[in-house]
Amino acid sequence: MIPPNPGEPVIKPEPVEHRVLTDRNTHNSVSTAPLVKPEPVNVSPSRLLSTLESNALTPSRARARENSGTTTSNKSGIKSEPVDNVTGTSRSFPVPPAPYVKYNSHQEIIYTPEGALSAGSAMIKVVKEKVRHLEIGSKLRKDVWKKDLDKLSNATSPATLIAICGATGAGKSSVINALLNDTIVPTSGMRACTAVVTEISYKTGRSIEGDVAFLAHDEWKAELSVLLDDLVDENGNLRPQSSLRAEAAVAWQKVHAVYPNIPYDSLINLKPELIISKDPKIARMLGTTQKISCANSKAFGKEIAKYIDSKEKKRGKKDKKDKDKKDKSEGPAYWPLVKTVKVRCPADALSTGAVLVDLPGTADANAARSSIAQQYMQQCHCIWILAPITRAVDDKVAKDLLGQAFKTQLLMDGNYDTSTVTFVATKTDDLSCKEIISALGLENDEELDEIQSSLAEYNSEMKKQTKIESEAKKAWKAEGEKLKAKRVELLEHKAHLKALKEGETFQSTLSKSPNSKSGKKRKRSGDNGDSPKRRKIGSDSDDDESEESDDDLHMLSDPDDAPSDSDKGSDDEKSDQSGSDDEYREDDNDDDEDDEGKDKDEDEDDNDVDGELMTEETMQEIVKQDQAELNEIKQSLQEAKDRHKEAQTAISKLKKKIAKAQREKNGYCAKARNEYSRDSLKEDWRAGVREMDQEAAMERDAANFDPTFDMRDYAAIDLPTFTVSSRDYIRITKQVEGDGEPTCFTDVADTQIPALQEWTKSLTVSSRDRAARNFLTQLKTFTAGIESYLCDMNSVSAIDRVNLRQRWASDLEGQSERMSTPPLRDFYDGSDDENSQEIELANPNGVVGTLNQAFREIVDAIVGDLQNVFKVGLQEKMQIGSRNAAAAAVQTSDTFAAEMHWSTYRATLRRDGIFRRDLNAELSQPLTNSIANSWAKVFEQDLFSAFEQRAKDAVVMMIDKIEASAATGLKDRCRAQGALALEDANTTMKGIVTLVNETLQTKQKDVSRTLSPHIQLQLQESYALAMLERGIGSVARQKAVVHNEIKRLRNQLFQGASDLLMDGLSSAAEAVGDALHSSLWDLANKVEVAMSVLWEDVKSSKAQIEYRAAVVKEVQEVAQQIRLWVAAEQSRQH
Repeated sequence: MIPPNPGEPVIKPEPVEHRVLTDRNTHNSVSTAPLVKPEPVNVSPSRLLSTLESNALTPSRARARENSGTTTSNKSGIKSEPVDNVTGTSRSFPVPPAPYVKYNSHQEIIYTPEGALSAGSAMIKVVKEKVRHLEIGSKLRKDVWKKDLDKLSNATSPATLIAICGATGAGKSSVINALLNDTIVPTSGMRACTAVVTEISYKTGRSIEGDVAFLAHDEWKAELSVLLDDLVDENGNLRPQSSLRAEAAVAWQKVHAVYPNIPYDSLINLKPELIISKDPKIARMLGTTQKISCANSKAFGKEIAKYIDSKEKKRGKKDKKDKDKKDKSEGPAYWPLVKTVKVRCPADALSTGAVLVDLPGTADANAARSSIAQQYMQQCHCIWILAPITRAVDDKVAKDLLGQAFKTQLLMDGNYDTSTVTFVATKTDDLSCKEIISALGLENDEELDEIQSSLAEYNSEMKKQTKIESEAKKAWKAEGEKLKAKRVELLEHKAHLKALKEGETFQSTLSKSPNSKSGKKRKRSGDNGDSPKRRKIGSDSDDDESEESDDDLHMLSDPDDAPSDSDKGSDDEKSDQSGSDDEYREDDNDDDEDDEGKDKDEDEDDNDVDGELMTEETMQEIVKQDQAELNEIKQSLQEAKDRHKEAQTAISKLKKKIAKAQREKNGYCAKARNEYSRDSLKEDWRAGVREMDQEAAMERDAANFDPTFDMRDYAAIDLPTFTVSSRDYIRITKQVEGDGEPTCFTDVADTQIPALQEWTKSLTVSSRDRAARNFLTQLKTFTAGIESYLCDMNSVSAIDRVNLRQRWASDLEGQSERMSTPPLRDFYDGSDDENSQEIELANPNGVVGTLNQAFREIVDAIVGDLQNVFKVGLQEKMQIGSRNAAAAAVQTSDTFAAEMHWSTYRATLRRDGIFRRDLNAELSQPLTNSIANSWAKVFEQDLFSAFEQRAKDAVVMMIDKIEASAATGLKDRCRAQGALALEDANTTMKGIVTLVNETLQTKQKDVSRTLSPHIQLQLQESYALAMLERGIGSVARQKAVVHNEIKRLRNQLFQGASDLLMDGLSSAAEAVGDALHSSLWDLANKVEVAMSVLWEDVKSSKAQIEYRAAVVKEVQEVAQQIRLWVAAEQSRQH
């Protein structure tokens, strides 16, 4: 990490992908100092130290190099003669890898665990390159140093597994997508994704990768066998396809999806192996893993859909006529074959090491998938429980989801605490304000009243404006009709006036002309508005009339349609046609002469007004009057249109105000419900803890149990609870295009998704800090050992070295051959013995042999102590629990059968007691309940504190013996070296204790989960016996068989379960012993290596001596940088 200059912005490095990068994956390195492996060049050892100093990477140089995009390289070109290891003649030394950033003060360091690991990784590369060229006489030292270097080089930034649990419909997929800020997890049409474990982890870069693992051949064969049984009725016949329900429908859906060409009726004659052989492509796919890599989530979703899409929607879109073609053309679906899905994506929420594990929402028929889900549940570090908030309001959701069996298992795993469990209430935007206001008593809430008052005001105004808009619309239509009629009338009169002026005969086209006596007209057959005569009349009209008509067209637009040019054209056509009904076509005149003669009298009458002949002046007055009336109508129409437009504008604004106010109301109610739900869930969690504490107290001393006494501060227990709206978050952030506007929240913070994202990151803090701290401590101890060895190898006289070596060196044979022992670099080429602990010691009474004997006694004692602790703490409880379980077994079984539909009960028996519910687990629950609290108490103890102290005492005793055997003048030197050895041993001991604790926790989790499988195994024959019952009344007989079998077997069943648990714990103690033997052997080697500085004798060349000086300077600089990083970490805490 490069410290900033004053005033320069700080750019944090991107986090490492779950591990400290090593030589194998430096292409992904995030170190701020780019590491480039240089080509080796010949440099004399005498000039190497000055070259290193001149090339040292300071923060300022690092910045300059980073800006220029170059790396440090050696340009000295200095050469010397090679030095041979034995003769002391010159030899070549390679230039070290690109150096790490060197700081002058811890204040320059911006500390992060990833930064510390990355910096330490760069340091260890330099140290490793230096050390591998040292000539070392002791093979034991080479073994120990190589192991330490390998361990440091492969140090990892630990992953934190988060199990996401929740029933189907809890909104898990939507929450995960919101958390990842991308649509990674499919949310619809993907059957397999709800039935298999989906693991989602972080990767650098922009692409998204996935691994889809398929069931193995035997796993799919076993599932096919169960599915085929589901399709058979109680008489052993294939169920009618038209009446498939529940388990049978699911079974056929799976079989048909994978093998669409196998007819349903033929299944009764097919065995699983034969079905598998029907499709060689499917058979080849079993047991394989399909890898996917795409540039973005859209492409990734499309690609992964090939393997997990049920294809139901796709098939449902086919027409009936394509049905036969579809069945032949579409290949099999793969979703029933999917075992696990692993996704790697560049989601910031996962960048610090969190791994989301989406567990199936319901029980799965496939044993392999169920087993994987259980393994993840066992291995996870944190558990998230998701449920819709609509279920959380009733105060019972936590108890429903955290049922007794689940809580008991959490307790036994040591996970029933607020650092492990997180509750996430989903779908907070799904609400009814009326119900929330009533349930939470918000009727008199001032802030809510203000929102509702505004909303009521807007709604009232909306009704008013809606009424205005409606009335204006009606007026618009009415005035428009008047305008149309008046226009036709005006055009008629103008045409009449023109005829009078030209002395022509005029025939009215109106059904009843105001100046016609009879009002009768003769309509010509085939008349239309395109006659030449009509067009002539229109063209002969004066200019005012033409302009008037265009204005009228705008006025005549329908209020239901927005005015437009196309509307105007349409109105023109309608207007033209309205005045053309009785126009004569020129080509029809000859054919209609008789009709014209018949209408002659009527035509003559058109020139009369009240018995008087129509004159030009009279008609002009009529036209003038029509024009005035037309203008009045147009004004009224325009006023109606203006009122309509103003009302629509007001309505549009009111809609926005109402939507905003309603969203505010929704948001306010949602926040109130969220707060109430969080408090309810936290209180319910506290009640669960109190209940468990009281049960434990009752078991310890029922006579003195006081239910009013609080055994801890329950108010201080704070269950992490989040109330989230993934839908509104996705809408606010526009994660999905075209998804609409949010319904409750306008601020992303109110959706609580950002808070959940930060919580995800924070869950990894403790493990990351611990890993970085341990790494720096181990690196510091290792470099101190190197420095001590190189600086003090000549501080002891030859005679003292010989005496100490003969007494304490374990590899005397290696010492005698030290001059021919290869340099340490050869051990990186695989020439070392990986099983160093199996090497027969040349001196069994040396340091390693003596310490190992003491350690064996300590390990045997700790194994015995553990077994005794388990026996004292749990055996009696197990016996009580066995009796309780045996007494309740028959009733438990009968209740289980009575509460379940007969077809589901049969499916459960067919699956050896496990389907939607687990009869085996319910039978063993009384035993589990009896031991849960005691089990948790046993494993909450510090079981290895005594061991740690004994092992440290053994090391101190060993050091004291070495000091006692040393010459008088050498004791102070021996004491100082012993202090370094003890510091190294203490560091190693911490790692050993962590290892055995993890071993014991893993083993105890395994043991605690053996009850249900044991019960299942013991009842397997009973389940099979029940399934032999067929025909009428078979379900009742099956229940009777199970009832009688459990009654017969119950005592031995649960006593055997108790013995199984005790045997498992005894084996767990022995596994701890095995882990300790291996680790303590390594510790004994490290102690001897640390102390062997006093007696090792390496005859080196002058060149090697000079090279050691350079190595010493480098490890001293590394040690200084480690101190600065440690100081930076400590200052961050303060």
